[in-house]
Amino acid sequence: MLKDRIDTIAAKIAPEMIELRRRIHEHPELAFEEHKTAALVADSLKGIGIEPKTGVGKTGVVGVLKGGKGGATIGIRADLDALPITEATNLPFASKVQGKMHACGHDAHTVIALGVAKVLHALKSELPGTVKFIFQPAEETLAGAKAMIADGVMENPKMDMILGYHNWPQVDAGKIGYLPGAVMASSDAFDLTITGKPGHAAHPHTAIDPIVAASHIVTLLQSIVSREVAPAIPAVLTIGQIQGGTARNVIAGSVLLKGTVRTLDAAASGQVEAAMRRILDGVCPGMRVTYALDWQRLAPVLRNNEDILAPTLAAAREILGDDHVVPLSGPSMGSEDFAWFAEQVPAAHLRIGSRIDGLNCQVHNANYDCNDLAIPTGIRAVAYAAIKLLEQRAKG
Repeated sequence: MLKDRIDTIAAKIAPEMIELRRRIHEHPELAFEEHKTAALVADSLKGIGIEPKTGVGKTGVVGVLKGGKGGATIGIRADLDALPITEATNLPFASKVQGKMHACGHDAHTVIALGVAKVLHALKSELPGTVKFIFQPAEETLAGAKAMIADGVMENPKMDMILGYHNWPQVDAGKIGYLPGAVMASSDAFDLTITGKPGHAAHPHTAIDPIVAASHIVTLLQSIVSREVAPAIPAVLTIGQIQGGTARNVIAGSVLLKGTVRTLDAAASGQVEAAMRRILDGVCPGMRVTYALDWQRLAPVLRNNEDILAPTLAAAREILGDDHVVPLSGPSMGSEDFAWFAEQVPAAHLRIGSRIDGLNCQVHNANYDCNDLAIPTGIRAVAYAAIKLLEQRAKG
């Protein structure tokens, strides 16, 4: 049976893939700096028998595997970048780069995709279509997907569907988690500059204090979600950074506030921005300050397409077992720029269980680690799902 052959290949290559993940883990690279990681991916694809295309979206890599039978094209996407975190795991393969760490498991994501490439290349003659492997940079800054799309990753060949995944420490290793509909929130970033008039702290009447104005504005902005967005719509407005002033006895000339807006409803994002501008238009003149608001849409809401998700889950249940495919408790307010791919072609995004017993830690933490079992689990589930989706498309 096909799934038994996939299991056999996945089991054979698992030690190699785990060791490769540890090599990547030791040498983390930040967004658009993934030169060594990209070179390793390119060399690995060549070793498999897939010719890589490098420099896609600056540091991305793409490999195309054409099956022996004509058919549709499916994309499989993995991310490459690490985070600016100093590792505190004390693992034997801990980061050797001070201040940088694979604290989100992208090292595991990369080798899962390479493992899937190995499996599907071994089955190339009976593969009913084409598989495009997309190794994306800069997911952590939500910039890599758009960069690759701008460089033409959706073309030559065009994809009919795409699969993505993320390791998930809330799910037991060896299992796959899923959620229909909205999976992860959109992400908007804003830089708000409040400008007043500098002066001496002893003579505030001769100045216009932007720090006082900013303090009022921070409080007022919180009322947007609590009083203007419908309670049934998940939304978050967070100001995570304030910069202003140079000394305790000097009134600053300006204050910079940096924040993020997350929501699971596309319309709510525009609603929050409009409300923020309305509040600023009203408050700033009254406090004698001016403002400049720079708003960037970093990622849309990530939604699973049911026509892709359903057969993907059916394939995962068949190869892993029914009890190893579990529903998630709800969507995440975190964001994932795989959503840009999902906006262009039907997509499904899975959670690959990565929990380590005794390690109570989530991603983006200095002591985070990914369970090795997530790697063969991901290889088996994604490889089998890709074949089943191509078979389904071939049957019409």
